[in-house]
Amino acid sequence: MNLSQLREWLSWITDAAGDDYSFASSEGNENSLIFEPVKRLCERDYVIIDMLNSAGHEYVSFCVTDPSLPDNPIIFVSQGFCNLTGYDYDEVVGRNCRFLQGAETDRCDIERISQALKDEIECSVNLLNYKKDGTTFINEFFLTQLRTPTRELAYFIGIQVAVDSQDPGQMPSNPGACSKIVGNFTTYGGYSQMHDRKLSCSAGWVYTLGNHV
Repeated sequence: MNLSQLREWLSWITDAAGDDYSFASSEGNENSLIFEPVKRLCERDYVIIDMLNSAGHEYVSFCVTDPSLPDNPIIFVSQGFCNLTGYDYDEVVGRNCRFLQGAETDRCDIERISQALKDEIECSVNLLNYKKDGTTFINEFFLTQLRTPTRELAYFIGIQVAVDSQDPGQMPSNPGACSKIVGNFTTYGGYSQMHDRKLSCSAGWVYTLGNHV
């Protein structure tokens, strides 16, 4: 999964939201959280942010961190993140993402993410995380960078998807799950083709078979 494929996926979600279907979380919350970057971004990354902020993406779980600040703290989380983890916005902003980890989180998974942050590269990993109430979930996590027009690192953005197991390409179990008549949404190497069929999908499902590092 790379950023261009993420943009394609988000575009598909935007188009689908214009049809006679709706994305709804189990809690029925309205989207009231919009990320407005302070730093200037390259045009490609503005497109990603605009898509995430647009109607139809309210329950995509994502967070943004600022690596220029001490300990790379979270500066924004989406409503989908709050719905998924059980944390309120003000409980999360200013903290490092490691608060989602716990005693049973695999150290190797943590190291993969840490190395990707250090090397400023994309990373995807399935790891055990913890919600506010202490319950665990498998987080199919995608990490990438948001960059300035001169290609300097501005932010990291992480997208979280609750799945049923730690196998790649899992169907989601997060609150953004929905059912839509969109055809048979099949994937090959991250690219999508449409055929007639009912699909159970998710506004947070950005991973497909074969897209893991």
